This record gives sequence, structure tokens and C-alpha cells, in this order.
Amino acid sequence: MPAFLIIGAANFYGRALVEQLCAERPDDGSWEIRGVDKVLPQLASFPGDVLALYATIDYRMGNLRCAAFLAQAFARDDGRAWDFVFNFGAEQKFGQAAHVYDQDVRQLAARVAELSRGARVLVHLSTALVFGAAANANAACAEDAAADAPGALARSHADAEASARAAGVPAVVLRPALCYGPGDRQNAAPMLIMGQLSRAGGSAMPVLWDRGLRISTVHVADVARAALAAGRWQQARAGAAVFNVADGGDTTNGQLAQAVGALFGVEPSFQNVAVNFMAKRLGSAELAEEVNQSLLGPWMDLLAEHGVANSPLSPYMDPEHPRSRAASTGR
Repeated sequence: MPAFLIIGAANFYGRALVEQLCAERPDDGSWEIRGVDKVLPQLASFPGDVLALYATIDYRMGNLRCAAFLAQAFARDDGRAWDFVFNFGAEQKFGQAAHVYDQDVRQLAARVAELSRGARVLVHLSTALVFGAAANANAACAEDAAADAPGALARSHADAEASARAAGVPAVVLRPALCYGPGDRQNAAPMLIMGQLSRAGGSAMPVLWDRGLRISTVHVADVARAALAAGRWQQARAGAAVFNVADGGDTTNGQLAQAVGALFGVEPSFQNVAVNFMAKRLGSAELAEEVNQSLLGPWMDLLAEHGVANSPLSPYMDPEHPRSRAASTGR
């Protein structure tokens, strides 16, 4: 019976994979599922039904930067290798220092790849950010398109992909597009918060970038299903396969804004051509600072009005976020 090891089991993507595995597993308890991450599920803001799933798997908390802990995480009582190893543990958060990405993306991938030798398949979660500005020409990027990693986060993921491909076991690299769904805090969440703020303030929802800009999207549950399907497909093959992961919506910035606007009952207001022209050329840090100054204050006021003392959600837009939204990876 299959044995699954999930590195990063309590993050946004790992949670979805745990849910998917628990939904598919037979009732006889024959599947071995081990989750590993740096945070306790009880502290991850999971709803009760999701938290209950973690009580049914072998979950271990520890420092993913620690080589000894990772080695222990891979060790099984019977000494056998894992059938499926999912490296979902790479840092995906924007705005971290370069050395953080080096440790939590590149070095982690190298260690996981080394420890995965003997596994039937390694599934490595990367990001469509590796395409960077190359995806900004409204032409979908295929899997073999040249990477144009624009920042420390994207560069570390590009390096991590190389480690996964060289693991010496059947491997799959997945590059999800702009990902949304339960647990999202930084991808679609800022636009949703902007919609709520516009509704509360009785104003139109301002939207930067052109209406027609293509923004590939994917639900996190579909990423989890894709990871399982790709792993099962690749385990009988040699070498490594790379897949971009996006839905079939061929979504544009205008469609995304209209969907959020409809959800909150507000009209999106696309900035005029001159403003968008300047926004595209304005340094990302300056653009982010301008947006953050206009949103953080009203968001804190809205939380206080409803008696919310602390929220994991924020409208904060990191300088790298506009690049991630302007990415089309095709289907």
C-alpha cells in the first residue's frame, strides 16, 4: 500500500494535499501519510474539520532547515523508502531576504532531493514566478519557455527546480499560476480585501493594469489533485517532467476584477491609460508603498469596527506581487 511523505504539510498548498489524500484514502488505514512542517496544525488557523484530518495522519513538527530533522522525517520504521515524496515546503511568501530564500527554497530542495533517492517519485512544487516578466507579453508561457526569474524568490525556485530534476529518481516539477482558495493570504486575498474595503467605503474598486492582461489562475485543490495525478503518472517513467498548472479559464485582469466586484457588489474602476503607463514603469517598491498606504489604514479600521483584534489577512501588496499577477502560463 502506498506511503506518502509531505514536506510543508501545514502551509497553503500542503493543507490542500492533506485534504486530498484524506479524501482518497481507503477506510482500512492501509495508506501511510506523514506530514512534516515547521508549525503545529493547531497554530495554523485551520478550521475544525481540517484540523481533525491532521489528527489522523503522522504529523511531525520541526525545523525544515535542520538536516538532521529532515533525515528523521524521511526515516520509516521498516527502513523502506517512501513511494511518494511531495516537497511542498519551499518558501512562497513575498518580501523575504535573499538568504531566507536560499535556505528555505534552494537548500531545502537540495536536501529533499538527496533524501528522496529510492523513492518511487518526487513531486516538487515550484512557482510560475520563474517566468517573471517574460510572461507579461500576453503570450502564454509553455513549460519549455526560458525562465526570467526577476527576484530572489523566483531565482531560488529556479535553482530548486534544478535540484529536483537531478534527484536521480522519477521527478515532477509543478509550476502553479496565481493560486487561490482556502488558506490563501497573499495571492488573490489582497484583491478580495480591496473589494471589501470598497464596499465598506461605498466607492468603486480601483484596479491597476490593463483589462486585457492575461493572468493564469488555479484553485489550490486543483494543484493538489494535479500533484497526485502527475506523481502517479511519472512514477513509472525515468527522468523529470515539468508541468505548468493553470485552469482553463484564460483569465484576464478585467475578468478577475469583475468577479471580485460582483462578489462584493462593487464596480471595478480601471485606472486610465496614463496611470497604468506610469504604474508599469514605476519601481515596484514605490508602487507597493503607494498602494499599501491607501489600504492598510482602512483595513485596520474595518477590523476594529467588527471587533477583530487580529487577522492573518492583510491587503499588503509586496513589490513582487504585481509581477506574479501578470503571469500567463497557458493550460
